[in-house]
Amino acid sequence: MLRFHGAWRITVVGCNADHDQRAVIRGPSGTRVLPGRPGAVLDVDGDSWTLTLEHRPHRHGWRPNLRTTPGPLTERDGVRSRLITSNDRHHPGKPRDYVNFVLLLEQLPATAPGLPVG
Repeated sequence: MLRFHGAWRITVVGCNADHDQRAVIRGPSGTRVLPGRPGAVLDVDGDSWTLTLEHRPHRHGWRPNLRTTPGPLTERDGVRSRLITSNDRHHPGKPRDYVNFVLLLEQLPATAPGLPVG
């Protein structure tokens, strides 16, 4: 489980897994789920929220992924971002650091209270 603060956009940029994948976001306003389909996007905002990556082996209930690794926080053109890579479980014949689910998190600009985002 990874902990974040503030407004971020989460985008699924890669999924090469034998099992369904998803990102689960838990915060003060409840739980939200982002399906593990490349191109799926979810905007999240909150003082404190968590991100957990999960898989569903053979459609028998969701389980936390074996390994979730946050990449370094980078900044380009004023936008802070971070790649999150994950491996759902150990697959015989594949290296232990094999990656089969990848998210891109981009920090969204803060807005002043009461002003519309446009």
